[in-house]
Amino acid sequence: MPAVTHTNTPFASNVFVNGGPTLGGDVADILGLDDTVGLSDAEARSIIEGIAAEQAVGNDPYINEAFEGREINPNTGQPAGAEPGSDAATGSDASEDNDTERPTSEWINPTAKCNPRVLPHVWTKLETFAKSLGRPIVMISGYRSPAYNKTLNGSASKSLHMQRIAADVLWGTSSVQGRVDMIQRAVDAGFTGIGCYEDFIHVDTGTKRSWGGTNNSYTSMYEQYKPVLKANGFPNY
Repeated sequence: MPAVTHTNTPFASNVFVNGGPTLGGDVADILGLDDTVGLSDAEARSIIEGIAAEQAVGNDPYINEAFEGREINPNTGQPAGAEPGSDAATGSDASEDNDTERPTSEWINPTAKCNPRVLPHVWTKLETFAKSLGRPIVMISGYRSPAYNKTLNGSASKSLHMQRIAADVLWGTSSVQGRVDMIQRAVDAGFTGIGCYEDFIHVDTGTKRSWGGTNNSYTSMYEQYKPVLKANGFPNY
């Protein structure tokens, strides 16, 4: 088992390191983290249950992003915003891979720390997605180098961002119906992986699956999004 760093933390009483007295130290390894600062026992258990549920239906949970958009970054204990593209990210990937042409479009606005160098067919789908919405979209994550992916403290170990076939896009609306419409338009644009977070939607061209909610598996998908996903043939609803 890899060495694990033990850290003192000033946070609330339910915040512990390496799984705490109930879960034990192996939880950090199960979740693919160096440490579990910022995760309560209940949260960790819920995520592990989500991993098991995804595996039970033949999905690979390690391509989903189990910690993005969380209120607390599980490794650093810092406030939310440690998702790619945000000011709280531990590094910038935007300048990596300069040998690959950087795509541009009036319909897609990457944030400063976002590397938009996804595969051409994914970029085309993003443009189609934006045009169907009638407004430009804000892209907060596109391609991630393996090295950058590791700095994101809990990003999926097999993240499809590393294959250039995934992107994270701000919802741009607080309306439930507006977000439901965005899911439908993302599916119509050809995206087959849909991840629903508090502030953004993840889209990719991997296997047909969806996740979201408290443990970011299909088992905790937000209720308001289940009907549109079910109507489009996404499994487990």
